[in-house]
Amino acid sequence: MTTAPRARLLDAALAVLDDEGVEGLTLRAIARRAEVSHGAPLKHFPHRAALLSAVATVGFRELGARAGAAVRECPEGASAAARLRAGSRGYVAYALERPAMFTLMFRHDLLDARDRELGRAGMSAFDDHLLVLVRAAQAEGWRPGADTRALTGAVWSGLHGVAQLWLWGSLALGTGAASIDDALDALFTSFDLKEH
Repeated sequence: MTTAPRARLLDAALAVLDDEGVEGLTLRAIARRAEVSHGAPLKHFPHRAALLSAVATVGFRELGARAGAAVRECPEGASAAARLRAGSRGYVAYALERPAMFTLMFRHDLLDARDRELGRAGMSAFDDHLLVLVRAAQAEGWRPGADTRALTGAVWSGLHGVAQLWLWGSLALGTGAASIDDALDALFTSFDLKEH
């Protein structure tokens, strides 16, 4: 198996996802987009979940890069809380920019739970980005006694909820939030996460 056909199928799957959403990610649609036979995807991926896991892996890497870029945009000397808020905004911005990808990344019913690359990419987005930011904010005095991993999970849950509910239109409808920034500011306030 060469890498070129796998890469071509992965590129095709990414294009189908962007154009047709998660529902359009059939092996037939991916093969058609890659201009290969309908059976070709299964020559390079053992099953549909393996191909979709490769797509989701790309998503987790993009998410980590987006959150990291948002943190790097902070001014020099920014507090850890400010960096956490920036990384959090990067997380939500990614979800709004790539809603189909964001959905797929958390559709465990469609993914291969044994896929090591997917597992590493997902854990990297959590540990290397969000957890590091939470730990730094704790070191500066934000919720210092809390379990770091549990606190990171709570922050992640809040961010994910804001992003998903905003995408569905439910958050603006239910709260009257005029913008995603208003919704995020309310979340940060609920966590008592001040920029200093």
